[in-house]
Amino acid sequence: MLQNNNQKIIKKISKRSFKVNKIRNIISIIAITLATVLFTSLFTVGVSMMDAFNSYMMMEYGTSSHVQMQDVDKSQIDIIKNDESVDQNSIGIIKNIDSAKNPEFLTQTVNLAVYDGQSVKNAINTEMIKGSLPKSKEDIVMPTEVLDMLKLPHKIGTEVNIDIPAAKDGTYTGENKTYKFKLSGYFTYKTATAIPLHDIYISDDFYNEYKKDNEIGPLCITFNFKNDKNLEKQIEGLINEIKPYSGKYSVNPAFLDNQVTNTSEFIRNALPVILLVIVILTSGYLLIYNIFYISVVKDIKHYGLLKTIGTSPKQLKKLIINQANRLSLIAIPIGLFLGVIIGKILLPMAMKFTTISSLKSIDSSNPAIFIGAIIFSYITVRISCMKPAKLASSVSEVDATRYSDRDSNIKRKAKKGKSGSKIHKMALSNMFRNKKKALLVLTSMSLSCMIFLSVSTIISSSDPKRAAEGMMLGDIEIQHGEAQNSRIHENIIPIDEEFIKDVKNLDGVKSVEKIYKDYLGLVAYEGAIKEELLSQPINEDHVKRFWQGYDYREIAATNKSVTLDISGVSSGKIIKEMIANNMLDYYSDGNIIEGKLDIEKFNKGGYIIIRGHENSKIKVGDKIKLKYLKGNTIEEGYTENEFEVMAIIGAGENFNMDVYVNEDDYKKIVPKSYVQNVVVNVDENVDEVEKNIEKLNEKYSNPYTHISSKRTYIEEAKENQVTITIIGMSGVFIIGLIGFLNFINTMVTNIMSRNQEFAMLEAVGMTKKQLKKMLALEGMYYVVIITFVNLTLGSLSTFLGFNIMKLRYSVYTYPIEALAMCIVLVLLVSVTVPLIVYKITSKESIVERIRVSE
Repeated sequence: MLQNNNQKIIKKISKRSFKVNKIRNIISIIAITLATVLFTSLFTVGVSMMDAFNSYMMMEYGTSSHVQMQDVDKSQIDIIKNDESVDQNSIGIIKNIDSAKNPEFLTQTVNLAVYDGQSVKNAINTEMIKGSLPKSKEDIVMPTEVLDMLKLPHKIGTEVNIDIPAAKDGTYTGENKTYKFKLSGYFTYKTATAIPLHDIYISDDFYNEYKKDNEIGPLCITFNFKNDKNLEKQIEGLINEIKPYSGKYSVNPAFLDNQVTNTSEFIRNALPVILLVIVILTSGYLLIYNIFYISVVKDIKHYGLLKTIGTSPKQLKKLIINQANRLSLIAIPIGLFLGVIIGKILLPMAMKFTTISSLKSIDSSNPAIFIGAIIFSYITVRISCMKPAKLASSVSEVDATRYSDRDSNIKRKAKKGKSGSKIHKMALSNMFRNKKKALLVLTSMSLSCMIFLSVSTIISSSDPKRAAEGMMLGDIEIQHGEAQNSRIHENIIPIDEEFIKDVKNLDGVKSVEKIYKDYLGLVAYEGAIKEELLSQPINEDHVKRFWQGYDYREIAATNKSVTLDISGVSSGKIIKEMIANNMLDYYSDGNIIEGKLDIEKFNKGGYIIIRGHENSKIKVGDKIKLKYLKGNTIEEGYTENEFEVMAIIGAGENFNMDVYVNEDDYKKIVPKSYVQNVVVNVDENVDEVEKNIEKLNEKYSNPYTHISSKRTYIEEAKENQVTITIIGMSGVFIIGLIGFLNFINTMVTNIMSRNQEFAMLEAVGMTKKQLKKMLALEGMYYVVIITFVNLTLGSLSTFLGFNIMKLRYSVYTYPIEALAMCIVLVLLVSVTVPLIVYKITSKESIVERIRVSE
């Protein structure tokens, strides 16, 4: 064909065709808008959460800097400053003084330090509310949380008294000296931190005066490298330059090259997002493709005539694509606007299920959100109109005049017998007269139903009561915040035994059990304990993350001791409940893999339960000795006890070992035996008992204890369930709407294109009642096929959805109610829509409908 240049005419025809197809345009705009809304919402939540995770990692680390180095001297700082690989503008110096010893800080660690301007900028978790950094020696800047502890107003100029340990000739005197300051500024944390650690800023003048007579803390430096790749190698090279260096350093985990090294974890986190993108693409494609396909088939004669007068196939494709572009220009901006609004509503809800739920503010203005949504939405439109455009450009001028709605590649066979004229047979034949169109409708509707069933499964499988039982053993618990650290904290106030007795005597209390805990217990690295730890599998990523790359086995061998997590319980039934409620699953499966828990024997004493693995060196029935160190070395003394191994719990790995003994045995092992949890079960009136326990807690006024109720956890779990429902059903509603729009669009165009055919059937004797029955049966066939798909592939999708998005303490529950609802909705749409459309189109007489040219 000869080339021609009639771009203006193509644009003109495209514009006029666009104006003529008003119904198609409206449905297309709705379809593209819905697809864009889904993409924008998904990217708003996904990208914002990724940014928030990175920010949170930095906030947990304490700084936005690549590296933080402790215990450096001035000469080493000068070397770092002059190093070519270091970004000079990022260097922040922190001069530590000491910890404040005010009585109000009994349960907290409050450090005094000089922060220069860059250090404050690097401290990403803090946000100055008012004021400025200290200038004179009386100035001080504090977190609002510390001001609240001191019961001081958030007001510039407030007088603040801080107690600091006094020293003479470099030795602490054991007394504290009170220094008077004036508040020059105050800040808050961007994350709600539960860590009892705070920094308050003082001036260089105070620091210089204080260090004349007192021992001062070490210097700390934070900085960035010019290149954020291979940070670990860069810091190793820098340490070689400043040797001898015996201090501690750490690399910001947010910048580590190998932060996504766990393939299974990456797949678990990325798979739901990838599947959602595929689902949205598929749903949008099915609807937009069907709209353009139907539009092209309807106007095929028009395209044939254009070809006759010299329009090239390329120009016909451009004609279709131009119309798709026009629709995109209208629909995508609308979808972006609505999607951002929905995304911002859903984002805080989605954040509740993450480890960064304490983040106070989340930025959702990343340009990647809009770029990603626009690209994916437009790709969906372009892919959807490619085949219809190809059809319009490839059909010949002659074929266009006789193009039928039936599949052209199906050979018609003469039907014999009498059954072919039966209405149900005619309905089945009509349904598959265009297999491609029927398949598109069935796929779109089935996909919507499968997503609905999957989301319903996730919602119905979550059990708020079971979730609460996984968080708490009793109806009420009295928890001590520092009992497990009694070894290193001298001034901890333990839970008073009289307090526990008073709780037991309360009306409504059924039982009271005690749990003791020592997270940092040191035991001799020898015998069975040593063999068991050496047999455990070691994950290299775990080593890098928690041991800074050091081989902990070598450290244990050098120190001749190892940290052991020791728990004591007042009854073996506590361990039984822990296992039943999956409370020991913090590594992986926390079930007994060898032996059996005999509660009666365990309670008598002399038995121990350990966390091991399939190839454990220690076996059930073995006798093991525990040498618990009273100090940091064996020479400082130890308690020695021997126990028989009763059972082994799984998931012992990475040089970690937990042991469980009864209450009396725990007191023999650990000299400072403090109760961590008091587990209270009640007969009834939980609220009343909880109030009475709260009153007792106030009476004994222990700053380390607080009360938790299972009822509170159940309410929180129910709130989470509602959140999942809102997020899940929002997506289901939009995808379902796309599916139903697809069905309605297909049915409307199908019946309108067959209007002449129906008139001819009426002319040869078929009644309107029979025609309506035939249309209703066509709809019923859709229902039967979609129901079959739901029962097979839909059931599989519920299982896959449950396992991909599995929440802890959830139990797979098949969504029977959701399936029934889905069938009813499909039935209503499939039967009523064709009948309504037929009623509207059949108002004219038979003669008038036959006269209408196809």
